[in-house]
Amino acid sequence: MPTYVLLACCIMMISFGRKSGVNAVSCDVTPPSGRYINTTVLEKCPKVLPADIPHFCFEFNFRGNDSVDVDNGFEKFSLPFSKEQDGCRFKIAGASLFGDMYFTIQPDSSLQLIDTAWTKLTTFSTFNNIKIQGGTDLRFEYALNDCAIAGEYALFTKGELAPHAITFYPNGQINGFKPYLGYALCYAGDCLEETDPYSQTIDLLDERGGVVTFAMKSVEGKMAIELYSIGDPVPDQKGGRSIGPMIYELRTE
Repeated sequence: MPTYVLLACCIMMISFGRKSGVNAVSCDVTPPSGRYINTTVLEKCPKVLPADIPHFCFEFNFRGNDSVDVDNGFEKFSLPFSKEQDGCRFKIAGASLFGDMYFTIQPDSSLQLIDTAWTKLTTFSTFNNIKIQGGTDLRFEYALNDCAIAGEYALFTKGELAPHAITFYPNGQINGFKPYLGYALCYAGDCLEETDPYSQTIDLLDERGGVVTFAMKSVEGKMAIELYSIGDPVPDQKGGRSIGPMIYELRTE
């Protein structure tokens, strides 16, 4: 079953639970294990990308019964976690500037992070452990790629149609777009300040290990992807690169 189908099913289960008022927590639950990805962020993709959604992190990776690796997109760090005496909640010690952070495991096995002090929203963030082919845990970056850009496209270079289609894979690889063999979407960190005015950006990796950054615009989801050149880095300044003309246009039909 394709990854995007698994993700869609998971999001439907979350939505059903919210609509039907299912929010009871099973107490004396087993500590979580494995990788949990932020499906509250992913369910808004591709219309809204992660940088525009308040969040604490994108991934939790639980190792053993007392340690969790946290990935917020630009740094990774480990924190201790423990079960509270009530048997219902778990505490991540020193998770943020506001102190400890708590989460619960819901009846549908999803993780609900009590992060309103961080996000300033009125609802909690939901994380899910999703298995893909081979039984491995789905990573956030893979799921984001799958949603935001993965697929087959007709390629137009400065208005001219290429003789063959190109394919972006969710694992970050590209086929048919020489000299580019891979890509990386910007969704957190300093790359968000790369252009002025602000734009989503994407790095294309060529066969010699070089990297070219483009401003990226999505049209009606993934119906069309437009890639624009950006100016040279500004000396002694972070970001501020100007956006130039459109170089590539990718169309799904």
